[in-house]
Amino acid sequence: MTKLPIISLNDFEAKYEKRVMVKSLVENVTKGLKSNLESVNIAEIKNHNVMISVPKAEWKSGLEKAIDYYVETEEYEECSKIKDLINKL
Repeated sequence: MTKLPIISLNDFEAKYEKRVMVKSLVENVTKGLKSNLESVNIAEIKNHNVMISVPKAEWKSGLEKAIDYYVETEEYEECSKIKDLINKL
């Protein structure tokens, strides 16, 4: 089981941890797809005992946003992997 990133509420609200969140989303959706899950957790909010969970219905839109992020950061290899993942949904 992957260790989820633990981020502060302030960082989450300010989107400081976007890279961490995007990476976690892609990794956990990949595992969720393999395990036929209905939702995946992608992070935990520090000191609030709150999990950020993404239901299967939102995986595609989340992955499309991840592609946008990786295009902005010019990490095209990641984009290719994510497109393959979307095609499996």
